[in-house]
Amino acid sequence: MENAIVPRSFRLRVLPLLLGALLIAPLPGFAQDAAPNEVRLMDKGPDGTNKVFVPAIMRIEVGGDVNFVAWDFGHDLTSVDGLAPAGAAPFKGYKNADTNVVFEKEGVYVVQCAAHKEIGMVGIVVAGDPSVNLDDIIANYPTNAALSEGARARLGVLLETLKSE
Repeated sequence: MENAIVPRSFRLRVLPLLLGALLIAPLPGFAQDAAPNEVRLMDKGPDGTNKVFVPAIMRIEVGGDVNFVAWDFGHDLTSVDGLAPAGAAPFKGYKNADTNVVFEKEGVYVVQCAAHKEIGMVGIVVAGDPSVNLDDIIANYPTNAALSEGARARLGVLLETLKSE
């Protein structure tokens, strides 16, 4: 079928349909379901809460990674000093950039968006068994200087959820 000629009527009727189908087909970057081990940094969560990590609590295996996706403009990522397993390396991502973090130590890690810390944009990653340091985090987060009052309030709810599971 070398040098086949496509009739004009075909081009006028079928090609616009094909192009239209491509335009309305869902693009991979806009899929609604999060990929495994993906946490989205969003302006508004599914429940209407402003400035959130979705999911707010991510569970992984020790040594696993999490891809933090700057889903909406203006978000960044940072670990919270003093609210991670002993010996865990601190990490920080750039504003408006996706950040992949490997969690080598077992336990609970608290993360926040530095740009929205005053609003209380916090989340939790649990690598393996949370009991390794959950009680320490519960005891220390109320006085942690890196957290705003809004972050303490949200984190308290998340920690209660984690403790009750």
